[in-house]
Amino acid sequence: MLIDLILDRKDGLKYRPENFKRDVLYYVDVFPCYKPVAKAILGGKETDVKRELCRYIDREGYNPEIKSYVQDVRWLAS
Repeated sequence: MLIDLILDRKDGLKYRPENFKRDVLYYVDVFPCYKPVAKAILGGKETDVKRELCRYIDREGYNPEIKSYVQDVRWLAS
């Protein structure tokens, strides 16, 4: 699910930070691997969100090239 949110945005789907936050927080109990990302979002620091998204990509074994996209965009603002 989280990777889908990242890839949907990368593919051009309209991005709203409040929706991203809502979706991550909604699924954090179902997917405990989201907890570090949720904590970073709630802390409100862009660098923390990017770091935790990249760690998530690594932990879950997704294509590491996605991390360059994660670093290129803002997640806490449109």
